[in-house]
Amino acid sequence: MLSFHQVLCSDLTIVPSAYARSMFPPMLQDRIAVQFEGFDIQPPLRDFGAAGDAADDIQKPFTIAFSARDLSSAKGFETYIRLVDRMVREGDGQNTRFIAIGDAKASTYGYEQQWVERRYGGKVESFRDHLLKVYPAADVIEFPGHLPYAQFSALLAEVDLFLYPLRYGVANWGLMEILARGGCVIGSNWGFAPELIAHNVNGLLLPDNDDDWIEAIRQLRKDPARRQRYAQAALETGKAYHIAKVAPRFMALFERAMANRKAQLVAPR
Repeated sequence: MLSFHQVLCSDLTIVPSAYARSMFPPMLQDRIAVQFEGFDIQPPLRDFGAAGDAADDIQKPFTIAFSARDLSSAKGFETYIRLVDRMVREGDGQNTRFIAIGDAKASTYGYEQQWVERRYGGKVESFRDHLLKVYPAADVIEFPGHLPYAQFSALLAEVDLFLYPLRYGVANWGLMEILARGGCVIGSNWGFAPELIAHNVNGLLLPDNDDDWIEAIRQLRKDPARRQRYAQAALETGKAYHIAKVAPRFMALFERAMANRKAQLVAPR
C-alpha cells in the first residue's frame, strides 16, 4: 500500500523493470515509467575474444557459481543448493568447482532467519546451514562470504557458468554485474530476468524444472564456444546499461515529471 500511495502522490514514479510495473493495478500504470539503473562496471578481467589453451582448460575445474548479496530464498539459493546436491550424486562433481558468493547472514527480504531460529532453537546458524543439512552432497560448495569489491570482481572472472534461479524480485544489480563482466548465465524464465537475458542470445532462460537445468548445465559445459557466444552478447548488454547511456534517459524522465507537475498547476478547475 505504501507503493500505491507513492504513485498516487508523485508526479511520476520510476520502477526498474516492466515486471515491477505490472504488479501495480492497471489504473495506476500510466503514472509509472520503467527504467533500470545505470552502471559504471569496469571491463571484464578475462579476454573473451582470445582462444584459450585447450590443455589448460581441461586441467582447470569447471566452475559453477551462484552470486547474490544474500543467500536467500527469493534469489533461488535453495534451488542452487538442490542442483549441486543432485549433480554431485549423479557424478557431475568431478573436476567441478561450486561457489556460492554472498553473505549467508545478510538481511533478506524474507523470513528465512526467523524460521531457522524457530525450527532449530539456535542450533543452526543460517538458512544456508539448514539447506546443507537437507542436501548434504552440496557440502562441496565454497562459501567465500562477503568480499571486498576487488576480490569479488576477481572471483567472478573465475566462473564458467552462473546459475540465477530467481524466485521473486523486481530487479537486481547483481545480475547486471555478471552480464556486464561477460558472465555466461542460466536464469529463470519469469519475473524480471527475461528483461535482461534474451534466451539463447546472451544466456539461457529456463522454467522451474530441475531436469531442464541439469541438462542445460551439462550441455553448456561441453560447449565452450556457445558459452563464449553468450558471454560476448552479455558484454554488449552491459554496455547498453552504462551510466553514460542511461543518465540521459533519467533526465528525460525527470523532465517528464516536471511537465506533469506543471500541467497540474495550470489545469483549469
